[in-house]
Amino acid sequence: MSRQARVRGLSSLIGLLTVFAVGAASAQGADPMNAAWKLNLAKSTYSPGPAPKSQTVTIAGTDAARKITVDLTPATGDAQHWEVSGGAGVSLPVVGNNPNADAYVMKRVNATTLEAQYMKGGKPTIKQTAVVSADGKTLTVTASGTNAQGATVNNVAVYDR
Repeated sequence: MSRQARVRGLSSLIGLLTVFAVGAASAQGADPMNAAWKLNLAKSTYSPGPAPKSQTVTIAGTDAARKITVDLTPATGDAQHWEVSGGAGVSLPVVGNNPNADAYVMKRVNATTLEAQYMKGGKPTIKQTAVVSADGKTLTVTASGTNAQGATVNNVAVYDR
């Protein structure tokens, strides 16, 4: 094979690898979960309440390496900040001051839905289902279970991009 043919072949291979890399990066960036979501109090319901004053949830990454960051100002008490980082399907440590969890397990249900189980001291507390709307502008998180105070939780939190 001539040097010119080898150079053309190598150029084609590099071009193909670039196309695949750009495609993979685009697919990762297209995850509808990935955004900074701000709580819309008017559309949310909290039982037992009270609702927080404000909350922002930031989701980034892929199912293999996702990072979720929560900043919450409760109706009373100290602000909460906590994070979870890692892959789906494994128990991940909660870093920060989440009163309902010291571990977190998430799983992808489909392209627009994630489920998460909070654990505290090895016991399940709150299960969440997060669904992104068809237009990608709204995230609805339904939570049920028992919180750290032993109260039954049935919340529907609606977030806007």
